[in-house]
Amino acid sequence: MLRAFGLAWAAALFAATPALADPAPAGPDPNAVRVWSYWQSDGTAWLSGQAGTAARDGSVIGWRFAATPDGSAAESPGGDLPAFDRICGKEPAASGHQRVAVVVDFGDAETDAYPGEQPPGALTRCVSGAEGATGVDLLALAAQVRAEGSDTVLAVNDYPARAKGGSEVAAPPSVPADGGLPVLWLAGGAGAAALLAGGVLVARRSRRRATL
Repeated sequence: MLRAFGLAWAAALFAATPALADPAPAGPDPNAVRVWSYWQSDGTAWLSGQAGTAARDGSVIGWRFAATPDGSAAESPGGDLPAFDRICGKEPAASGHQRVAVVVDFGDAETDAYPGEQPPGALTRCVSGAEGATGVDLLALAAQVRAEGSDTVLAVNDYPARAKGGSEVAAPPSVPADGGLPVLWLAGGAGAAALLAGGVLVARRSRRRATL
């Protein structure tokens, strides 16, 4: 009887004790190394790339913010691998330019973000840059970028807010992703045409007055 009582007491004590085998998941490690890494799609998977090298016309590039033990490119952009045509369509690039699909993954809130920060939603853009534009150049056409040197991105659209230093990357000259003329060019051309038409009209009126 005493043995039965002891077993019952032990079972009750065990039931009242919080489970130690399944501790609550820990939040993001504030001291973990976090980096922006650069990726290129080969059509079937993301491959780690060099951000300072030029991207090909018709390619899909990705950027991912993630916590990593050794500072290397640990995590590729999440979600389904995007197709270039789905993002950019089938129109060819303008002469001297290349069209590239840019995907930005700001990382996971539970494992990659700094404590207290919430990553923005993923960003997808079709950009058109000059031939020879690098991964950083093309990213600067899709978002605001702060970087250190030519290939080390520190923040995209001011995320993470904790990242300091570096300088803002100036977006290189571009044309619309559909290969058309820039809006400013069209507006300038329209203005020039209007001025020319006005000049011709004034000249004709002057000639008619001189004839009379």
